[in-house]
Amino acid sequence: MPISQSLYTAITGLSVMSDGMSVVANNIANANGKGFKKGRAEFEDMVSSDLSTGSGAAQLGRGARMRSVRTLHTQGGLAVTDNVTDLAIQGSGFFILSGKQGQGDDSSDRKYTRVGSFVFDKDGYLADPGGDRVMGFLSTKQGNLSSRMQEIRIETSQIQPKKTDKVFLDLNLDARIKPSEVEFDITNPEATSQFNNTITVFDSHGRGHPMTVFYNRVPTSEGIEWKWHACVEGKDVADPVEGQEFMLGGSGSVKFDSKGNLLEENFDGGAINFGEGAESNQVIELDFGKNIGLEKGNGLNATRSISAKSVTNFHSQNGYETGNIKSMNIELDGTIRGIYTNGVQRVLGALALATFENQDGLMKGGKNNFTETLDSGPAKIGLAQSGTRGSIYASALEESNVDLAQEFVTMIMTQRGFQANSRSITTTDSMIEEVVNLKR
Repeated sequence: MPISQSLYTAITGLSVMSDGMSVVANNIANANGKGFKKGRAEFEDMVSSDLSTGSGAAQLGRGARMRSVRTLHTQGGLAVTDNVTDLAIQGSGFFILSGKQGQGDDSSDRKYTRVGSFVFDKDGYLADPGGDRVMGFLSTKQGNLSSRMQEIRIETSQIQPKKTDKVFLDLNLDARIKPSEVEFDITNPEATSQFNNTITVFDSHGRGHPMTVFYNRVPTSEGIEWKWHACVEGKDVADPVEGQEFMLGGSGSVKFDSKGNLLEENFDGGAINFGEGAESNQVIELDFGKNIGLEKGNGLNATRSISAKSVTNFHSQNGYETGNIKSMNIELDGTIRGIYTNGVQRVLGALALATFENQDGLMKGGKNNFTETLDSGPAKIGLAQSGTRGSIYASALEESNVDLAQEFVTMIMTQRGFQANSRSITTTDSMIEEVVNLKR
């Protein structure tokens, strides 16, 4: 074997040390880059030369070469920001970018990233600073998430008003009160009732109206029974009766067992004709909780009638006025929830995350983006916190996973490796010089 072969072997060492230093330099250069994943240079020896019989007892190495630069997808730290559309993934998964605007269905140009520095562009699409749009699942008119993945666009239009058709009540009606011997009189409701409460309801235009419910205990052979009458102000209806403050909008009864638990609810009918062009014959039902009769309740979180002062523990209704979007929350599972000025909250969509069978097989595409390859396998797409996908944190960004201390140690080792290989060259040169000097 010629003595000059050691020169070429040392040159391969210089080459891989140079490549290794490039990897280290790239890691250090991106140490403060959001979502950057560091690389690691991996080397391998070259085919050896066997000087004997092929038994491997006298093999001489031919040097080293770069086998791969492996991307390490370890978790980076989360830095808190004050922007709700700054998103960080804790765990596995990548945000999906459409690549080509308006072609979200085309998977060939999709990009994948851990950098959630997103903004809403002029068209209302959630996008990265480069203009690539974020993919996810939008909400349908029924409030469910669509099964089709598409570019996320948030609608900021008004919520149309919704009329009230159900009122939810959790009361205690005092069981110590004796059954009333006086019939309820709509012209004098306070004097002919034993308890009342008021709740605001909405007509089809979204206008609010106070509705007062008056209660009277009535005689019964078993348990306890209360009659109720729901009334609205006379000035709010289309056909008021002169001199009458209230108009009847509905009536019914509630029955309780011997322990005061809600046993049965009855709605005797009734409708309201709100004025000023609102929809006529608006029926509002009262729900007093889950009764222990047909609804198989357990007596909890429902109206009761026990020996305690009559009181309203809770009331709500399902109508609302027109509202504009006021703020937006992004939850751990990627759900985008809009909060409107009328107090309504709506699911507007959800971010999609992609995982890969072999994420080490992804190809870097610049801008801290990755692209799918045959080695990575196809993207497995779904919602955050499903399968092996991580959680999404709003108002946070993932930091680089570069450890500067480790990089400087690797730099020192690489430098020494380069220096040692250069010494191999100078030493071999001296040996060749000695050979040349044999003949003088």
